[in-house]
Amino acid sequence: MTTRGIVIGAGGVTGLAWSSATLAALEQATGWDPREADVLLGTSQGALLASLLACEIGTADLTGWYRRELPDGHPLRTKPSADRPTTRRRLPVPASPLLPLRALMPPGRVPATVALSGLLPTGTRSLDAFVAPLTVLAEPDGWVPHEHTMIVAVDYDSGARTAFGTASAPRTGVLDAVRASCTVPGVYPATTIGRRRYVDGGVHSTTSLDLLTPLELDEVYVLAPMAGTGSLTRRLIQRGLDSEARQVRRTGTRIHLLTPTSEDRTAMGRNPLDPRHRIATFETALRTGPGRIAAVLP
Repeated sequence: MTTRGIVIGAGGVTGLAWSSATLAALEQATGWDPREADVLLGTSQGALLASLLACEIGTADLTGWYRRELPDGHPLRTKPSADRPTTRRRLPVPASPLLPLRALMPPGRVPATVALSGLLPTGTRSLDAFVAPLTVLAEPDGWVPHEHTMIVAVDYDSGARTAFGTASAPRTGVLDAVRASCTVPGVYPATTIGRRRYVDGGVHSTTSLDLLTPLELDEVYVLAPMAGTGSLTRRLIQRGLDSEARQVRRTGTRIHLLTPTSEDRTAMGRNPLDPRHRIATFETALRTGPGRIAAVLP
């Protein structure tokens, strides 16, 4: 029996729309339901989407969400009961001023992207609306029904990557884990779990595909909305993703990398956190999906 994993990378609001459409196109092309993946790994927006799959939200639900066709009471239509107001920005002092030093001090060396994130000021926006569906799909302190679900965040003081849902990570509920994984430094305030502060796992790696290396799965589908061609940032992210993919492939795992086309990137716009592009991104990615999937499958 073939063992499969799904990795869904960071990408903001537009990345969520692109990834949702790509999952729908993948199921249509292969007949395989993404909810049946043996392992789900998500980072940032991918953490939310992986958790939704783990809670039995399927591609039909996601399509209905973006097309505003879901009935009242559907989990994806959940609104926060009391959305925390945007806080007033304080003086722009670094939110984790000692973190940059860890890039210079082995053995606590951390990637430059993680170190530099500590120089950003404390964010002020709320994630309540973004994670609201999980408040009705999972118990406040509970995990998702799919036990092999991994949610990636970064410890904002040590710079260490943390994969919630694994034995080595602190125990926490999926809601806090996803909130931590989605906490973009400088935009949202760090999420506190236990006595530690956590931020978006994307500052370490937009996908953290390499975490699947020891699992030796037969194949893995990787949805990477921030990678691909185009801008310098995308090319740098793609370079890191290719390196992670090579590492996993050495174990014999087949890796299917899915990234946005030029048409997708135009629909997504420049700001991944801009919700005005979410519907156009979803419909465009749904249209380009069959071609992208055909290009990576044997």
